[in-house]
Amino acid sequence: MRPFAHRPRRNSGGFSLLEIVLVLFVLGALAAVLTPSARDIIERSRRETEARALDDLAATVTASFENTDLTNLNLAALPGAIAPTDSPTVFSASTIAAYTTTENGSWFAKVARLRGLSPQVGIGPGAQPELARLVSNGNGNSRLMFAGPDEAGRQRFLLISLVARSDQLALPSYEASAAWFDAIWNNDWESRTATLPALWQSRLSAAQIAEWHEGSGGLTQVHRLIVRRIVLPKFRVTVNSNHPTEQAFVSFNNTPNAFTAPANSGAASTPEILGGRLITINRGTAWPGVEALRFRLRENATVTVQ
Repeated sequence: MRPFAHRPRRNSGGFSLLEIVLVLFVLGALAAVLTPSARDIIERSRRETEARALDDLAATVTASFENTDLTNLNLAALPGAIAPTDSPTVFSASTIAAYTTTENGSWFAKVARLRGLSPQVGIGPGAQPELARLVSNGNGNSRLMFAGPDEAGRQRFLLISLVARSDQLALPSYEASAAWFDAIWNNDWESRTATLPALWQSRLSAAQIAEWHEGSGGLTQVHRLIVRRIVLPKFRVTVNSNHPTEQAFVSFNNTPNAFTAPANSGAASTPEILGGRLITINRGTAWPGVEALRFRLRENATVTVQ
């Protein structure tokens, strides 16, 4: 009879070191695969959220163009397009510095009023929670609004927001020039393979450019700048003045008698006027005469005095 051989019993409730190492290896491999995807999902969600926020801002800005209150509400209050008694809109003048104060004509103060808020002038938006949510995105970066250069046929505006840490992706310093504005306006910011505009590449360091263009498979980080383009058309009013003695007095930009068509002078056109402005036409032998017509300018208009 063979003697009983004792065999050590394996503890069914535990794991061997090899099994633990294998599990950790598998988990590590899964994490390596899934982490970029999870990061992409989070970044995509942030970008989509910010894109919707800028869409809402752009809608408010566009609606403001119909307002006759150029000082407090209309964001298209630009020098040369307002009355001497009106104040121009204050747009962004830096891509780096946060807003430290709120002016009456600050673009974001006007947006706030249009949305039923009451911004406190002289106090930074950071100390006003509702205003802070309006001017800053989820990454803590300031939303920026710039007015484009004066040009024939239109007035352009840019709303931009960087959905990334400011120490991760750098914006070039603001320059009050058509070239700087057009570099943003004309670039593709939507594609995952887009590159920076040439002007930016001449303003940023090699390391900063590399961060924007960093990515695998030809992908870049350029799409993390959200850009909304706003166009306000310009129009003219043509007056056919055929009356032998009465003149036509055209008021616009909150400026009475901004343009006069003399009696029996034939066709005469005003300078270009921003769309949405209130046009008032008076007629008489001398200003102010009597009001003959009032309308919103949404296309090139022709009126006749006879």
